[in-house]
Amino acid sequence: MNNKHLVEYTDSRKFKIALATLSGLFIFLFLLFFQPFGVNNYRPDEKITPLLILALFIFASVVILVLLLAEFVIYHWLFPKRKPRHYMVWVILELWLTANATFMVYNVLGGFHDFSFPSYFKHLLEIGSILVISFIGIHFYFKHIQVKREFEEVLSVAQDTPGPDGMILLKGDYKNDEIALPLEHILFIKSEDNYASINYLENGTVKQYLIRLTLAKLEGKLTSSTILRINRSILINKTHLESFRNQSGSLKIKLHHIPEPFEVSKSRQSKLLWQLKNPSLPSDPSLKR
Repeated sequence: MNNKHLVEYTDSRKFKIALATLSGLFIFLFLLFFQPFGVNNYRPDEKITPLLILALFIFASVVILVLLLAEFVIYHWLFPKRKPRHYMVWVILELWLTANATFMVYNVLGGFHDFSFPSYFKHLLEIGSILVISFIGIHFYFKHIQVKREFEEVLSVAQDTPGPDGMILLKGDYKNDEIALPLEHILFIKSEDNYASINYLENGTVKQYLIRLTLAKLEGKLTSSTILRINRSILINKTHLESFRNQSGSLKIKLHHIPEPFEVSKSRQSKLLWQLKNPSLPSDPSLKR
């Protein structure tokens, strides 16, 4: 198992707090719920009383405090270089530390009526078994979130890359802010502060879609050699080039379906002009900068 994948979520502050608080809550509810069914010294007639709730609250609070101390201090002190085999040993040790602390609290609250080696080992087994359930559930949840995030990142990269049919999915900063269209249908993209207007063809008609994404980020997603930046605020698709004119040091580009030509910034003119005159050659990567 990859070390990064194992330690990544277990080393987060969110995971540590969740492990401690949810384990404490789980053990509180578990013991409280099963009290009437005989967990408390196997007495079926045991009732839930305010005193019992207070005792279980103290018990659960100790679990939370011990786990917080273990996760934020002891773990990093014992295992400064975290590895997969270290973490498996750590989980066992963490369960043992928590069971020891709760055994002492259990006897303090009960006047040391059950303070013996047989009771100690029995307590380790029972509390350890309860905590293992919460540990597995919490680890499963955070691992699921991590795998889901990694899958979405891979999917996002794949979606922002043109497929065999030329379709591309562009996603903005908002949740449902996205548009899918063939790359060849894009005419030009214009910067609108923190937005970008995507001008494209649909059934022969020029349409516009405003997406919450800066032009720089959008340019990074459109890695095709047909998309070129011509000035600070415009990206064009050179497949729709109708004509270009270089007159008196000013280079202007005309696209099909767009009545007004675009002016190329002086810093980009020579490289862009070279590309337009040599369409069969690979695109110069510097043209997109």
